[in-house]
Amino acid sequence: MKFGIVIRCLGLLGPVLLSGCEDPNKVAQVGRTALTREDLAHLRASQSPGVRAELEPALEELVERTLLAEEARRQELQKAPALQARLAAAERELLAHEMLERAVADSVTEQALRARYNEAGSRLERREVHVAHVFARLPEGADETTRRQAQVRIHQVYARLAGGESFEALARELSEDPVSAPRGGDLGVVREGEVDTAFFAQAVGLAEGVWSKPFGTPFGLHVVKALEAPKTVMPPFEAVRGKLEAEARQDARAKLLERLRREISVRRYPERLRPSEDAGTPSHEEASK
Repeated sequence: MKFGIVIRCLGLLGPVLLSGCEDPNKVAQVGRTALTREDLAHLRASQSPGVRAELEPALEELVERTLLAEEARRQELQKAPALQARLAAAERELLAHEMLERAVADSVTEQALRARYNEAGSRLERREVHVAHVFARLPEGADETTRRQAQVRIHQVYARLAGGESFEALARELSEDPVSAPRGGDLGVVREGEVDTAFFAQAVGLAEGVWSKPFGTPFGLHVVKALEAPKTVMPPFEAVRGKLEAEARQDARAKLLERLRREISVRRYPERLRPSEDAGTPSHEEASK
């Protein structure tokens, strides 16, 4: 009698014990594939915020995709060479990305980037100058008439400046820059690398209070006046943080690849890069046998 009670108790406890062995991270089982919270989170992260599904609909979508994948395996589609290459490429890219992220992690922390900034010295310095301009718009591909009108307009400005008229007044009257014209042409401070190179070259070459001859950029024609003398400054950390991070990532990547080239053998077969239709053509060595 007691034995029967024990058996019945085990029968009741069995499902509980088995459920205790289940991975609590598993959210579904589709054929031989276990789906986890991480699988579900990855699916939702791949969706744009505007269409991101709630948990249960997302799980259903994950199940449907897995059903299709299970059937593909049953039909052994993964054995097709083209699909094998795509699967290998996906794995390669994911692993390479993860490896790089781990390799650069210590180099792109806030502390590491600030240290890089402090060590950069004059390398990050750049020139800047406070300028104003008078602008004559000249659209790309403009016809000869439009081009001539713009040239007349900007040379008229230069002639009137030479005659002693106020730069600020002429900018308000004649400049076609809707932002700076009401301010007397004042563009504020322009920095090297942030504006057109031809424009900056003209501006940085001027002494304070001096204006340039008319010149062109891809945007149109200009006369520029230096409102202050050019100077060289160290940009704030926040302004160059992106540049510093890109450099740190590149340096860490180069260091990692240099180590891997020493540790992992690489052998190339350039002779096999020929188009496949040449594969049946015997080599010189084979033809001579």
